[in-house]
Amino acid sequence: MKILQLSINLSTAIFISLVINCLFSFPAKTEAIKTVQNQSVPEQPEKLSQDKQFDFSGDGRPGRRKGGGSRSPCPTSEIPLTALVPDSNIGSTVSDRPSLWFYVPYNPQQVGAGEFVLQDEQEKNVYRQTFTLPQAPGLVNLKLPQNEPPLDVNRPYRWYFKLYCNDYPSATANFVEGWIERIPLDRDLAARLQKKSNPAYKEHKNELIWFDSLDTLARLRSHKNNPQLERDWIKLLSATGVDLDDLSEQPLTGEVIYTNQNNNLGLTH
Repeated sequence: MKILQLSINLSTAIFISLVINCLFSFPAKTEAIKTVQNQSVPEQPEKLSQDKQFDFSGDGRPGRRKGGGSRSPCPTSEIPLTALVPDSNIGSTVSDRPSLWFYVPYNPQQVGAGEFVLQDEQEKNVYRQTFTLPQAPGLVNLKLPQNEPPLDVNRPYRWYFKLYCNDYPSATANFVEGWIERIPLDRDLAARLQKKSNPAYKEHKNELIWFDSLDTLARLRSHKNNPQLERDWIKLLSATGVDLDDLSEQPLTGEVIYTNQNNNLGLTH
């Protein structure tokens, strides 16, 4: 009987001991869990968004995107007459009457006349027009007139931008030359342009449509003082295959003014 009583007392003592251990250890375990839960999880470093690398290089065409030379009577300048085109001397557009941009280091008093010539691949003139320059040196725009037929799709055109600093047309011209090709506007790009989720210049840049990206961005910059536009302008001019970042700070000075509307040859198809 004493043995049984001793066994019961021992069991009771063990049970009480276990209960006490549980009671005292539970808060510690709870605190440990809380400590683990409350530990700050190291933040993952924010992934920096990288701009898509745009490459406008490709199969080139014969051309001349920087003017000057010893034969030209035009004044010398630190930055020469320059066409804003890729190194390949060719760029694309989806516009039927696109705009081209040039850096002109002269004012109208230094240039007697300017001439723009558009040719087909057989070197036949399809458009020819004289013009005068804006009042100040800088980046100037030349847009094919609305009263002319549109450019054909998938047909390359060669253009010449000529400046005569002496008597026109007998004097030697300071000129640049290159190529432009109108490509079809595909449905996907048309839908994105219609949706306007991104600025048009970015959509054109994504498709490497040089002339339209350049023109839409340049016109936005002329109307808005926006740091993001300035950054995008520098990125576009410094893109692979372009390398015109030395012109990124030049002012936009306006459009050329056509002077002989009755002397153009028209576009032939």
